[in-house]
Amino acid sequence: MDSLPPMPQFTAFDAVTQLIAATIYLAIGAAGLGQAPRDERTRVFCGLGIAHAVGFSIPAVAWMFGVTDPGAFNRIPLAITLAALSLGAMLMFHFSQVFPKRRPWIRGSGPQLPIAYALIGPAIFLLVRWWPVTKEAFTTQFGLVFILFGFPLLVLMGLVLPVASIVSFLRSLREQPVRTPAEMTGETVDGRPLPDARPTIFGILLSQLAGGALGLLVLGPLNRAAPESFAVTLVAMTVWMLGLLTPLAYAAGVWKYRALEIGVDASAEVQTD
Repeated sequence: MDSLPPMPQFTAFDAVTQLIAATIYLAIGAAGLGQAPRDERTRVFCGLGIAHAVGFSIPAVAWMFGVTDPGAFNRIPLAITLAALSLGAMLMFHFSQVFPKRRPWIRGSGPQLPIAYALIGPAIFLLVRWWPVTKEAFTTQFGLVFILFGFPLLVLMGLVLPVASIVSFLRSLREQPVRTPAEMTGETVDGRPLPDARPTIFGILLSQLAGGALGLLVLGPLNRAAPESFAVTLVAMTVWMLGLLTPLAYAAGVWKYRALEIGVDASAEVQTD
């Protein structure tokens, strides 16, 4: 795959951290689904966990078989990996539209989400699967397909959906009710703290914003300048820990802050309609 841009070598550190992340995402997603199997939010996050588990696990398994160069991966595993991560971006956007309750856009979106789910995975898979092996094999027909479909899809997955997810979470955070001092300390009428989605939303925002910015602006350039330095390992570990904030914040929302109790009536009304 000489025409693909060079990528950093995959290391034992990458394999171990990605397998741990895959396990955490999958375990929390499955546990949340078991907690509330009919809740749209747990179903979407479980799908997110599966997508991340697939996307993280395949490179780690390839490393176990001695493949350290992502560009040398077999086409089909690489296509599955990138398709899974693309679906992960779609699922994160979907989750931002339903947590802690359904937002106005998704209520009127009609068939847009089902169509996107049906097209994005296969499109990314086929784009990677058919990517020309050499520059000479890059035909005019493939270039036209890439310009018309591939490039807009990459922009959608890599920029539009992540930004839209962050904006949705920020709006949901702003719309959370202001609590009284008694409510903030957990002193409610029935002796239980009120459901609260703010810690989960804040954790996900911190994970996506700080982790994404650190990975793009610091880790990427540092990897090219000093690929085997201690600084790269330190920054990569920080990015990994920030990435794990997303499933851990979700878990806290489900089992500590009772966030699934928010918007239950509204969700039921939407499903009934």
